[in-house]
Amino acid sequence: MELRVQLKICEGCGSLFYRAQMEGKIYCRGCEQKLKEFPSPESRKRRGRRSGPTTLPRVWGVIAAMEGAR
Repeated sequence: MELRVQLKICEGCGSLFYRAQMEGKIYCRGCEQKLKEFPSPESRKRRGRRSGPTTLPRVWGVIAAMEGAR
């Protein structure tokens, strides 16, 4: 059995490591272990109010109503 490897530079710490040619790893084993402790982006929830354009139409509606009352 033949295994082709590439010499890569870890994007976390800058060390050199070997990876199998068909794998897409970009971190060495040490950095992969450290990064497993962080939550994935999918698991994090957004907190707080949703900001959006819903407040602007209300403001313009109040201004239009005030101008019509004059």
